[in-house]
Amino acid sequence: MLHTHELPVIERDDDSSDLIGEAESIPADLYPSRAVLAFLGEVVDQYAAAERLPVIETLQQIGNHYPVYRGHDARGDFAILMMPLGAPAAVMNTDVLFRHGVRSAIAVGSCGALEPLEVGEFVVPARALRGEGTSFQYLPASRWIDIDADLRAVIGRAVEAAGYRVSDAAVWTNDAFYRETRAMLNRRRSEGCAVVDMECSAMAASAALRGARFAQLFYTADTLADPENGHDERDWGRGSRGTALTIALDALGRLEA
Repeated sequence: MLHTHELPVIERDDDSSDLIGEAESIPADLYPSRAVLAFLGEVVDQYAAAERLPVIETLQQIGNHYPVYRGHDARGDFAILMMPLGAPAAVMNTDVLFRHGVRSAIAVGSCGALEPLEVGEFVVPARALRGEGTSFQYLPASRWIDIDADLRAVIGRAVEAAGYRVSDAAVWTNDAFYRETRAMLNRRRSEGCAVVDMECSAMAASAALRGARFAQLFYTADTLADPENGHDERDWGRGSRGTALTIALDALGRLEA
């Protein structure tokens, strides 16, 4: 059923099939049932090269390409790929994965701090505020989307096993990077958002429509916690990338294939 509205961004069709997806000739089981969606830059390709991982398929987007590697652990095969920035681009990849074999996905990447959090702190959000537009094409309009509790618990145990603390603070997913104003920052803080990212709520909605489980591991990178002194990049948390990937892979290894 098509749901119309005065605001086009929340118009949505209940039909889970679509014209582009129906035209793709991709095997339903092309990918393993578990996947790591890594917003970690060159660390992903470095890991794949070190482990000599084969490429299952390369996802193409204008201006870039994203090899999906096949890894293996004690639970069996898994997929791992570097992910693009921003909700629309990220969900173009997750939709393909979720429609063609992936049933459980752990995303891992940086987030911006809205509260006074040190660089490299780990967060596994319990819910995400839907400040982007992509998720509204996948699920009915709502302010928040909950993140899979069982998968979050698995990630949390992996973080603690690595010797780190972890919190479940809410995340504000905002795909307008340059519209994080002082007033909006205060509003999001009042709603309980301690961190901000650009993809989480959209990927969670994509997983929900396609019948997959999804959760995300964040490490804090840049910060807006002191708005009077402006944005502090803090080197975008690059020093935490390798550790975050190791933890995500450990969490994935705790899931049944």
